[in-house]
Amino acid sequence: MTVELIRTRTDDNVRLDGALLRPAATPSGPRAWPADLVILVHGTGNNFYSPGILEHAAATVAATGTPALRINTRGHDGLAGGRGGAALEQIDDCQLDLAAWCAWGRERDWERIVLVGHSMGGVKSIYATAAGAVDPAAIIAISPPRFCHRMFQQHPAAEPFREDYARACEMVEADRGDELIPVRQPLPMWIRAAGYIEKYGPEDRYDLVRHLPQVSCPVLVLVGGDSVERSPAFGSLPVDLAALEIPAERLAVELIAGADMHYTNDPDEPLRRAVEWLGTG
Repeated sequence: MTVELIRTRTDDNVRLDGALLRPAATPSGPRAWPADLVILVHGTGNNFYSPGILEHAAATVAATGTPALRINTRGHDGLAGGRGGAALEQIDDCQLDLAAWCAWGRERDWERIVLVGHSMGGVKSIYATAAGAVDPAAIIAISPPRFCHRMFQQHPAAEPFREDYARACEMVEADRGDELIPVRQPLPMWIRAAGYIEKYGPEDRYDLVRHLPQVSCPVLVLVGGDSVERSPAFGSLPVDLAALEIPAERLAVELIAGADMHYTNDPDEPLRRAVEWLGTG
């Protein structure tokens, strides 16, 4: 296996970096991942070299014969330059980011691209595909949180969210929406007050349940059972996804019992599920 550092530019001239893991040799038999390229999309505040489930996934994919590309979106890290990082990003811009990376792959004749997104990376993969910015062969969303205002307002464990959201609203009303504030849920971070409202406000702009019906490619959603039990972002997600009137060949939802959102107990389990699902698609 070899690793190559690469970069691309979006249509609005944002430079993004990544790492391409190439297989050591072409496998003699069928690939476990039936794709020309697997693009791995990080979650909030992470990056293409962060340790964790996507690092493990990239190495596993490349070891079985398929190139794996770990990418940055402009929401990488907490703050990145004057307009980047999770604190400043607008999620809608993920359309430009993923379009640039998919174009990079297709320029190299990798036509069949599978998106694997963890956490916010899964949400971005679904959102950009639903909007028509990218056209992957399949999406595997590993622990994608639900951006549903009602869920956070009603969940008994979401009092920190309600307090932080009220404070963000006060700042926006005082014309201070561009100021950074510390928030605690769904994860501790600094973020623009207006950005917090955009992500988690009642419009539910980035709710994957809302956008999945517009996704035409097959999607596998993997959710850890521990996340469902503990986090307001996942509480009713499996039930809400099951209620969608989407054919089974376009949407599969699998709950991994006892797993947290990082799959620290068994990082191979979501990959085993993904390979099995891809093989039956």
